[in-house]
Amino acid sequence: MGEVLVLEKRVSYSPGTDYDALWKKIISELFEEFILFFAPDLYEAIDFRKGIVFLEQELHKVIIEHNKGKKIADKIVKVSLKNGEEKYVFIHIEIQGKKDPDFSRRMFTYFYRLFDRFQENIYSIAILIDLSKSNNPQPFQYSFYGTELTYRFNTYKFNEEDIPSLKKSTNPFAIAVLAGIYLHQTEKNYHKRYEVKKKLLKDFILTNPNLKSIYAEALFYFIDYLLYLPHELTKQLTKDLSINIEKEAKHMLYSEKLKEAPTFAEYLKTVREEGFEIGMEKGIEKGKMEEKRNLAAELLREGFSVEKVAKMVKLSLDEVKGIGRNL
Repeated sequence: MGEVLVLEKRVSYSPGTDYDALWKKIISELFEEFILFFAPDLYEAIDFRKGIVFLEQELHKVIIEHNKGKKIADKIVKVSLKNGEEKYVFIHIEIQGKKDPDFSRRMFTYFYRLFDRFQENIYSIAILIDLSKSNNPQPFQYSFYGTELTYRFNTYKFNEEDIPSLKKSTNPFAIAVLAGIYLHQTEKNYHKRYEVKKKLLKDFILTNPNLKSIYAEALFYFIDYLLYLPHELTKQLTKDLSINIEKEAKHMLYSEKLKEAPTFAEYLKTVREEGFEIGMEKGIEKGKMEEKRNLAAELLREGFSVEKVAKMVKLSLDEVKGIGRNL
């Protein structure tokens, strides 16, 4: 079986943020959870035990080459269904940022191009990320002297979501949708965005004992980039979250991906420049020896000197040298 994900988004809220790539990335990383959240009926039909395969180039030939100039994040995912049918199921996902009078026609255009190319089942869903009540696309209809066509597709609207229900959900995409809602609500108020971003990262990720580490990393990266903050507020957020990172999320320190995220990058920079003055030393004192050694190895990889690492993690010089020789 196979699935196609097509993501389109044409709205920009913060300097340099690639929203298409953020959604594409988190959908790729947490694809099963994505289907469970947005298409629960389809989820029941897919046999995820047989694995999934992303096929990028096929969709590029069908869709992207016909839409030069548009920003589209695309995916084709090959999956298996539980009924054992030997056919593809294509999933078309449209991330739409604002009301577009041509939206339904474009959804139909993608549908018939995919259908013409693959001659297989297609599941289409429009994920409407803006909060406007007026953004309510209707089915595409065509009629010409007795020749008629009506094309309906699934929709998921951020403006119809219940925030308390999202907060109670155990699916990581509920947190991603929350972040998307807060992005719009704080578009003109960075200080308000600072507060909601801090709460999301702290309460729903860093101190959530029920959140899997793979979810935590994917969501931290997604939210950290999605909810852009100016540098000074990012520095303040780093200080506010540093204790939680030290105590609750040490595994994140070893994530190559998170080193690129704004808050985490600022955190590592602060550690490098201030020698854990923001609280790391206290957290390390209470840590286990194995955690100290793992952290020492990571700091050595980051380029810290043996002397500084020994001081920061409270290990002897000989022990840190030994760790360095084993890297």
